[in-house]
Amino acid sequence: MVGPVIMHFGTPEQKAFFLPKILTGEHFWCQGYSEPGAGSDLAALQMRAVEDGDHLVCTGSKIWTTHATEANWIFCLVRTSREAKPQQGITFLLIDMSTPGIEVRPLIMTSGEHIQNQAFFDRVRVPKANVLGSIGQGWTVAKYLLEFERGGSASAPELQVRLADLITAASKQPTDEGGVLLDDPAFSAKLAAAQIRLDVLEMLEFRLLSTVAQGQSVGTASSMMKVLATELAQHITELVLEAAGTQGLVFQPHATMPGGAIPGYVAPTDGYVCGEPWQAVAPLRYLNERAGSIYAGSNEVQRNIMAKAVLRL
Repeated sequence: MVGPVIMHFGTPEQKAFFLPKILTGEHFWCQGYSEPGAGSDLAALQMRAVEDGDHLVCTGSKIWTTHATEANWIFCLVRTSREAKPQQGITFLLIDMSTPGIEVRPLIMTSGEHIQNQAFFDRVRVPKANVLGSIGQGWTVAKYLLEFERGGSASAPELQVRLADLITAASKQPTDEGGVLLDDPAFSAKLAAAQIRLDVLEMLEFRLLSTVAQGQSVGTASSMMKVLATELAQHITELVLEAAGTQGLVFQPHATMPGGAIPGYVAPTDGYVCGEPWQAVAPLRYLNERAGSIYAGSNEVQRNIMAKAVLRL
């Protein structure tokens, strides 16, 4: 997400330093947008950055920071001044995660997974040379990045694979009537409808990627793509759960006890207790995809953006 933004707003020195390392994987980035009091209402962010000579001194925290324990760089929105309009006075800053004063604390989910974190910044000194764009104009930079987070990439290829896998599984899944699930008219109609929606999404993404390749802005189309892709991903997980049936209700007590022993229980070597792997993964994939319509700005926010910018409501 940050690569296209550096390409668009970065200085020659920033492009020469950051872009090759993004390509090689030397720099692995995480996103410092959300805060405990600023999620979809991102302009409410409070993390301060005070000018001190050639540096900005940052104090505050970011939350729901995916892979912050693995990343060695973070792009952050920080507040460099207080203005009447909350979108003003925000700066887009590139921060080395090894800088003194940064502490990352894991957020363990109820599933036992550790993906997200809260990052704390205690008087972290960042060179002004790491400001992307200009001081106080970070909201413009952030909006450009959100075009790539919400709809400037392609979701259809992965969803095509997931739907194809489901169709294959349905062709082997026996039913109580003695046939296979794919032969059930009601379920096969749902698969066909999902495939049509997915084909439409793919064509829209081709159109959007062509727009980006020509150097044009994705604009509000990114909001439309975010809604379509995340809601279709959720729908496919619903179909997977329906196909798995009771075999999707796997018993995995070890999954909610990371690093801890469960008296009298020995976890199976394959990680599952019953069913095929796709059936066992179904509930986890389903629960994970629930976040899709929330992150990167909730789908309700995206519909508000489209209503205002496109329909002039």
